[in-house]
Amino acid sequence: MNSSFFNKIFISQFGSINPPWIHKDVFYKLPFNFCDRWCERCRLSNICRVYQKEKESEKKFIKQGIDPKSTEAMLLSMSESFEETKKLLEKDMKRLKIKITKNDNEKYEKDKLVQNDPLIQVAKKLCISLVKLVEDLHYYFLEKTPKEIKEPLKILNYYMLFFSVKIHRAILSTIEEKEMKYEDSTFDSKNSAFLSYVSVVKIINALKNILNYKNFDYNLKKKITKYLSLFENLNLVLKERFDLEYK
Repeated sequence: MNSSFFNKIFISQFGSINPPWIHKDVFYKLPFNFCDRWCERCRLSNICRVYQKEKESEKKFIKQGIDPKSTEAMLLSMSESFEETKKLLEKDMKRLKIKITKNDNEKYEKDKLVQNDPLIQVAKKLCISLVKLVEDLHYYFLEKTPKEIKEPLKILNYYMLFFSVKIHRAILSTIEEKEMKYEDSTFDSKNSAFLSYVSVVKIINALKNILNYKNFDYNLKKKITKYLSLFENLNLVLKERFDLEYK
């Protein structure tokens, strides 16, 4: 998967990003499954059921006198979502004759495997480092952020946690998919790794754009250069481990 392919198809996009192995009909029916949740920048929000439902919820909260951006609205939305999910699961479990059995040991073993994975540990460290770097940049430009820094800094703010969360999901899904039949697999591990890969490319591009700013403290510039190299190495590992090739 060469860089020109990514630059042409994916890097300019925000929101829903189509993995090249997912058929376009599936993608357009379920764009929220391949999504970074940056809805205001997404070109497919007009066909996204999740986005449309959120807008309906916002209108409902406003009618009830609740601020849609408030913690109260968030908790109510989560409660409704969990309740809906529970009903759907109960319906499918009844149809498939599945009974719940307590097996906490198995879940604990999976969690332990994920947490001990070297890629998870690297991603966590990079995530913490990037959060600190963004804080340093905000502090450095405390008085006035230059216009050429605003957009890359906004991108770093958005993706500094996202890439790590998606790597965690990719590794957990890899373990779970080994227990599935091939035809039952949703390729969630590869999809999650892909979304992480694309978000890291956006982080890399943002860091490069920030480095182009000339009036920089030497130590801060040195730190950005170091993290730029680390994120490039991270994507090499993601590409190889999850076979992120366009075939």
